[in-house]
Amino acid sequence: MLEQFAEAFYFEMSIYQIYALFFLMGSLTVASISDIKNTAAQKEFFHFWLVFTGVMFFVDIYPNIIEGQYFAVFSAKWIIIAVFCILSSRSVGVFFGLAKMDVAAVAAISSLFNIYSVIIFFVLLKVVSLIERPLLSSDERYPFLPVVLTSALIILLANLYFI
Repeated sequence: MLEQFAEAFYFEMSIYQIYALFFLMGSLTVASISDIKNTAAQKEFFHFWLVFTGVMFFVDIYPNIIEGQYFAVFSAKWIIIAVFCILSSRSVGVFFGLAKMDVAAVAAISSLFNIYSVIIFFVLLKVVSLIERPLLSSDERYPFLPVVLTSALIILLANLYFI
């Protein structure tokens, strides 16, 4: 079991994960622009990100069902994503106080990463939020999707560097 965790703690993404991240970041870019202009992105993105996260869950679980590999790592990754998203939601608000759309975007992006990158992504969200919040917030409104986009871009660039 310890070997499974050790193998999962690499930083590189597969080329398919990088392509999926580029695709997902396209939708996130459009939603971020809308979020900055209107402080609300279109609801269609929310449904897209939920479906995307569900698909990635099944893509992750498939090798575990067929080959029985990395079930502990798979479980840990998805538990971390679920716990972070719940604790970041507006109703709980431990880490942030995010709207459902923001939580869906975070879940969709983090679903592409391995467990190590997921943890780094969540730390980056907090750091980038501290930097961007004074620049983006007005009154009590704070568009969070640009924070998600910036953090995902940092992870993507780091992974491209390691290819």
